[in-house]
Amino acid sequence: MNTLLTSAAVAANDFSLDKNTVTPGVMGFLVIFAIGVVLYFLMRSLTGKLRALPKEGDGSPEAGGTARASDDGAAGVAASAAPDGAGEPRA
Repeated sequence: MNTLLTSAAVAANDFSLDKNTVTPGVMGFLVIFAIGVVLYFLMRSLTGKLRALPKEGDGSPEAGGTARASDDGAAGVAASAAPDGAGEPRA
């Protein structure tokens, strides 16, 4: 084991990199490609989950649109029936 480390150190001293010719190579390409593939499937999953969410003004009972409209309507009727004018909207 010691001779392996010693020979690696000696070989490292003899070896020099040319800064103009060092490239990421095939391994760098594969890493970037894998990141792109993962992002594609992640965005596809996110889009599917966002489409499954209820819309804001859908009006369907699951979305809460009908319940929200009936609550607002009841509050408006109660506010307009107040004798002191507290339910009138301000401009």
